[in-house]
Amino acid sequence: MADVEDYGTLHTADILVVSGGMSGLVTAIRAKENDPSLDILVVDKGVIGWNGQATKAGNGIRATSKHPNGVQHALAYLVNAHTPFLNDQEFLRDYLVVHRDNLDYMRHCGVITSCDDDGKAAPLPFIPDALDMGGVSLDVCKQLRDFALKLGIRLMSRVNVFELLTSASKKVIGAIGFDADHMECMVFHAKAVAMATQGCHFKKIGLEFMGYGTGVGAMYRVGAIMRNVEFSTQVDVVFKKTNTPIYGGFNMIRNKHGENLTQKYIGHLEWEVTPALVDAMVKEVALGNGPLWVDLEKPDEVREMIGGTDMDESTQRMFRDKLAWEELVFKKTAMNLGDIGTKPETTIKTVLQVEPVKVDAGIRTDVEGLWAPGKVSTQGNAYFGWTRGDGLGNASTTGMMAGDSIAPYAAAAEWDDLQLDQIAECKEKIYAPLNRPNGCSPKVIYDTIERYIFDVNKSVLKSEDAIQDVFGDIKRMKEIVPRLTADDPHTLARCLEAADTILCLEMIYRSAEMRTESRGIMYPHFRKDYPEPDNAHWLKWINIRQGEDGEMELFTEDIPMWRYPVRPQGYRIPDGHVDEFDPETFFAEGEAE
Repeated sequence: MADVEDYGTLHTADILVVSGGMSGLVTAIRAKENDPSLDILVVDKGVIGWNGQATKAGNGIRATSKHPNGVQHALAYLVNAHTPFLNDQEFLRDYLVVHRDNLDYMRHCGVITSCDDDGKAAPLPFIPDALDMGGVSLDVCKQLRDFALKLGIRLMSRVNVFELLTSASKKVIGAIGFDADHMECMVFHAKAVAMATQGCHFKKIGLEFMGYGTGVGAMYRVGAIMRNVEFSTQVDVVFKKTNTPIYGGFNMIRNKHGENLTQKYIGHLEWEVTPALVDAMVKEVALGNGPLWVDLEKPDEVREMIGGTDMDESTQRMFRDKLAWEELVFKKTAMNLGDIGTKPETTIKTVLQVEPVKVDAGIRTDVEGLWAPGKVSTQGNAYFGWTRGDGLGNASTTGMMAGDSIAPYAAAAEWDDLQLDQIAECKEKIYAPLNRPNGCSPKVIYDTIERYIFDVNKSVLKSEDAIQDVFGDIKRMKEIVPRLTADDPHTLARCLEAADTILCLEMIYRSAEMRTESRGIMYPHFRKDYPEPDNAHWLKWINIRQGEDGEMELFTEDIPMWRYPVRPQGYRIPDGHVDEFDPETFFAEGEAE
């Protein structure tokens, strides 16, 4: 009779955390501190402590202001400023309550952050009485790793996970993948699983980090719902030679005539890279007014605040290790391409960044036994969390929230039996690309997708024609997937990652086709053929799930604005609903939870 270990090496834990970046480690730490008796295992395809986005971030970490009305003020700002009115405001309220304490908790975990003379976390106001911003060491994951090991959390590096395992009742009870060095099959059995795998990042090769959507794909295939995937374009302004962000310099861009684009098109300083600025840059180049450049000799207040270096390191947003890294990039650029100077050329960097998993206030997905902390659920939980400087705040806060809810669940859960036929099927799928005759390289897929990074009309300024062109590319790429071939662990992983990358790309454009309006700032959804927001018809979430036939199903969900405090001007409660918002209890409920 077959046994699990006939298919691969078996590892068990009360809680399995897939990915040992910042959100995964915080989830594990918080769960272990909630219940020290739990056996917690963290696995990662890289080396835990030196892997993940946090090790390459901009040193910025946000926290909700500790002003008595900080949660209310932050909620109002975020709902209006980033993807207006599409936030789940009940989730956002609960998130912001925990987010208020994330710097203090990071220091508790041994992470070096901005601090005052007494060693207490000391962020600076970012949005007065709403959001604060502090600095954090680039070694944040190494510091969290050290703390996790002290608590007795088990860590396993160099393991690729590609599929989740479920019980007969469809509860998630484990995962399957392989050793990244020797390709040995690894089977994980757990009472609860947290997929802290980030999302899918379609970035120009060589940039800070890449994500291939394997966690998104695995969760989608077991029934998790995806939400807000159309809001997947991240836009930034970068030095043309280095392709690194001009921290805080986005209001300083000028055309060849010396005209400041913010003054010419917007009329006031922005605190984010907005769609209006991107549109202005595209227009100026189209008019022949390029090249565009930034005047570093005349920093404005936004540049001084976000990218300045004059403050004491204990309080500034960017620590010296980040500045040293950037200086190294500039030195290498100067050796090969010449010094960027003080008036360097600038350009737009676009990134398709899918973070779609829908979760509740405990960071639980719609599938029992499955959590999704970190940026993999940033859009899906309706927070749209990468608001400049808050990637790390999102990772720490969602990790805290997940740890608080997954610990009691795992403590009370019973062990469900693994299904051997499911393990056999998943293993066959994972190893299928090995040694296929006359196969194709996964590079074909990545070369196709990478073109979108250079095509503003597909990645930012979408139209029906552009969307249909992408669907044609997706169809052709899907036909290639069954012919992808590999003969080593690295290429095998690339084949599987390519398939999930295509899945994420399709999610973006299926949702973008459905949403016939434009909305959003940090993750904008632009339709050139529908250039304005449409609150009358599109105060809705677009959800995606895998149908019974295996195909993608899209369905909308009315945003329950009648329960929320922040509403669009002129909003009318639809028929069948009444005003359920109670100003005296709404924020008190968040505090109580």
